[in-house]
Amino acid sequence: MNNSEKKIPKHLTAFYPDVCNWLEEFLKGHFRQAEIDVHILSNTPISRFLSTYDSGNFPGEWVTWNIKVDVVGFVHRSNKPTTIAFVECKNTKLTLAHLSQLLGYSRIAQPLYSFLISPLGFSRTLVSLLQEYRRHDVLEYHWEAGRIPRKVVIAQWEASKSNLNRHTMIGGIGI
Repeated sequence: MNNSEKKIPKHLTAFYPDVCNWLEEFLKGHFRQAEIDVHILSNTPISRFLSTYDSGNFPGEWVTWNIKVDVVGFVHRSNKPTTIAFVECKNTKLTLAHLSQLLGYSRIAQPLYSFLISPLGFSRTLVSLLQEYRRHDVLEYHWEAGRIPRKVVIAQWEASKSNLNRHTMIGGIGI
């Protein structure tokens, strides 16, 4: 874990390290033979970070990833492309605008996992869209023939447990 940021808002300072630890453990649980590396990049575009990052096997288009995701995990496996995971953290109720932001970032970089979390839960309109109207299709960001589409996972962050509240999770089938 590396916290290279200087301008992280104070109210998120304690939030990010716990999220980094959680993401690192999550990725280690899914990729036991891989090297896992997690960074706080909330104020640094991923493309700028990768220009000085001396690890990984990334697709050539990484230079276009001028996006800032709060926490980014890298999964390095022998003879395979580096896999990435995103966690976008909000300190307000999650909204459609927050979802749209992360969907855009996820469409660009196509992470294996993409999480949108907040300790304050979800806005009424987001809950209505996803639960009342069952529009889980709006969570999808990557499609491969014959595979289940990748989706943004939305969940409430439980600060007391430094973990996702699985009872609030939407879009997290198989996680």
